[in-house]
Formats: sequence, structure tokens, C-alpha cells
Amino acid sequence: MSIFITESWLRDNFSLTPGTEVHLPATGRLTPSAWSMLDERQIRVKYVDEAGRMFREGEGTVPESREEGGGNVALVQVHPLTGSEQRHAANCQLCGQEVKYKPDALTHLDSHTLTPKNDPRIKLRGKLDTAIAYAVWAQAELNERERQSVMANWLADIRSSLGNVLRAEVTNELLAPVRMGDLDEEAIHRLSHDPLHYFGHDHIVPEATQGATIARLNLLRAHIREAEVAAADVYIDRDFNVLRPDLMQALNRLSSAVYVVMLLSHVASLEQSADIK
Repeated sequence: MSIFITESWLRDNFSLTPGTEVHLPATGRLTPSAWSMLDERQIRVKYVDEAGRMFREGEGTVPESREEGGGNVALVQVHPLTGSEQRHAANCQLCGQEVKYKPDALTHLDSHTLTPKNDPRIKLRGKLDTAIAYAVWAQAELNERERQSVMANWLADIRSSLGNVLRAEVTNELLAPVRMGDLDEEAIHRLSHDPLHYFGHDHIVPEATQGATIARLNLLRAHIREAEVAAADVYIDRDFNVLRPDLMQALNRLSSAVYVVMLLSHVASLEQSADIK
């Protein structure tokens, strides 16, 4: 049975920052106003069924379904990361021959190519995978007050942006600039470099007295920095040319974004303590 997903439902369940991605139940059908909002913000839509399989709408079905307020939409199963609906033959990066049985020492560089697992790009993806894991952990451990604050939405955007970085690295697609809520990259940079002006509190050096939330956020920030360094090994050549400035810029801004959330959390905790006193 189909359920209709409205604009208000989307606002209640997602941050809806431009360039992010939303995962909806496979039985969900978007209303025209919901579609319009997602289009305007260039937010990708995927559907997930009860078995965890991921789908996107089939070509040619979207205009009709929007006009009909959701209608019967044909869903096509896709790969969760790449969004590809086809399985491609994989070739060895060294010899170029098709590999029918993948050995444990090889992994996919892209949908067509297998490469050794010590390839620098695979190491980078491992770092990104770890950063995403810590982002999810930080989200899951927010307390009730934190879940009701803007930091929950900002963390969701950071998690989504990390997924976009990983996808762009795998598919070689150009990565859109990072956003966190209404903050663009320049605003994130300003907040992280002059917190005394914007937050009324100077830079912080993480310590145990600041609590578990900041400790988890700092771990996330550190893992994003490690991913940035791994990306530098891959995408800065011997002549100091940056081959993927979009990825390098995104990771730099994402570590700053986490630091901004840390500052927000710290200031909120101080204000809460003052109210209790």
C-alpha cells in the first residue's frame, strides 16, 4: 500500500540541505509540492524496501507521476553507493583481462576495473568509510536535547556530505561544494576561524571535562583530517598540482564543519550549566 510523502513530512525527517540525498520507503510516493522542493534543492531521491534493497525511479516515469500526485512509479534497483542499475564486467588493472572470479587481494576501483587492495585510492576510501562510521556513531549518541537542536541537522549534513565525497571518488563525478544547513563553505570557514566573534567563545582544545559528545565529535574531525591527508597522497602530484580540488576542498571544509558543531555543543553546554545554577 502506497503512502504519500508531503513537504512537511520531509522537513520533519530530513535536513534538506541542497545537494544531499534522501532515502524514502519503497512504498512512499511524493506529492507534487514535495517533488518541487526536492527539485529546487537538487536533492537526490532513492527508495529502500524492507529487505534493504535500494531503488531509484525509472526513466520517463517522473513527470507523469508528479502530475498525478505520486501515481504508480516504476522503481529500478540500483547499487547503494554508485547508483548504477547494471553489473559490469571487471577487468584487471594490470593486464586488462576480464576477471570472472575476484581474488581476495583485489577489489573494485570502479565498476569496470579491479585493483590491489593497497592501491592509494582504496586506502582513501577506507579512511572515508571510517569517517562515515564515526559520523553515524556521533549521530546515534546524541542526547534528547541535542537531537532537538540544530546540531543534529548539521551532523546529518556532514554525514551526507561524507557519503557524497565517497561516491564522487568512486564514480569520478564532480563534487558539489559542501553545505551545512544554511551555511556554505565560506560561512563554515569564517565560523571555524573566529569563534569568539560568532559564538562568544574562543577556540577550544578538546579535553575530558567537555563531555562525551565533544569527544566523539573530535574523533570524527580527526578521521576526516586523516581522510584529507590520504586524499592528498592520491590527488596532489609531484609538481604540487591538485588533481581533484573538489575532493580536497570538501574534506578540508568538513573537518572545519565538525569543529563548528563542537563549538556549538560546548557553548550550549555552558549555557545549560548557567541556567541550572
